[in-house]
Amino acid sequence: MEQLKELLKEFQFTVFNNNKPVNYVNIKCSLLTPNIENAEKFNKILHYLKENVTEKVHRTKSGGISRSRFIRLPSYDYTYSISGAELLILTEFGYYRLQFRPKLAETDDAKSMSGRKAFNEFKKILSENGINLDDYAVDNGEEVKQEIEKPMIKMERNMFISTEDHNGFKNAHHIDFHNSYPGGLMITHPEFKPVIEMMYNKRKENPIYKAILNYSIGFMQSKWVGYKYAALSRDAINNNNARLRRVAQALKDSGRTVLAYNTDGIWYCGEVYHGEGEGKNVGQWENDHINCHIRFKSAGAYEFIEDGKYHPVVRGYTRLDTIKSRDEWSWGDIYKNDIIVFKLTENGIVGGIGYGK
Repeated sequence: MEQLKELLKEFQFTVFNNNKPVNYVNIKCSLLTPNIENAEKFNKILHYLKENVTEKVHRTKSGGISRSRFIRLPSYDYTYSISGAELLILTEFGYYRLQFRPKLAETDDAKSMSGRKAFNEFKKILSENGINLDDYAVDNGEEVKQEIEKPMIKMERNMFISTEDHNGFKNAHHIDFHNSYPGGLMITHPEFKPVIEMMYNKRKENPIYKAILNYSIGFMQSKWVGYKYAALSRDAINNNNARLRRVAQALKDSGRTVLAYNTDGIWYCGEVYHGEGEGKNVGQWENDHINCHIRFKSAGAYEFIEDGKYHPVVRGYTRLDTIKSRDEWSWGDIYKNDIIVFKLTENGIVGGIGYGK
């Protein structure tokens, strides 16, 4: 196991005692953010484990380490989804969790908040306020999950993509919905309103609340809770999309031009819009960018200038990110810059070059 120890030397771990399993969530987790170097590291460890370690970690339905079976060392488990991949490795010299995924929100103590921890904290806070989240559990969560609409990340129908030799759109503005998924949950289930509004109003003084609001909705529909809160995720997300469509229609009806949607926001041209649903509270919206010059390579890759300052927005990790911070990008870089697409597979992480979508 010296070779495995060498492969893991840069990662943090949790020491166990007397071969007794520790709580899965208490194992220190090392984050590998999506880039080529980290993908190669992750794959090298995974391939070593596949070739040299036969024992697999037995997991509970919720994703924890099963306490009903004796743990044989070394053993490992490899899981992946659309959001990331994880290696759980148990050895004589420590327990490891390696995650290949984008960085999550930073809490006030500078530790990343995971979806699981956010959900558990949300559940605890709700319980303290008289709401038992288990009352909302369903038995057909995987089926209900199919009713959840996809995020609205798209160009408006018939709106062409501006190319590098096109000057883009001027007099563009952006509408942003405040914490829109939690807002959707609050609107569809008013009993959640006091808790969600409390966390939203205190998110700046207690940043952990922001992370809880951001990540709980997604975790509710995950396999890690058996999809049993998928109905709440469905209501939150579908309500968000309905509000976006409603405001977009109001923009069109008033003679303005809708350009694109980005999950909980809308880019449009024309006079700055004010209307129904506008406000500073969770689930309401405001214009957060005014009088911009914007160009789109795709719905997920665009650049804009506001008050003389350049802003690139590209979903994913790009070749240019490997050599230059986005603070140093300039007008036109989104067109000269391919996105590195990481596909998570049974055999590891496959990297390729693609374009933002």
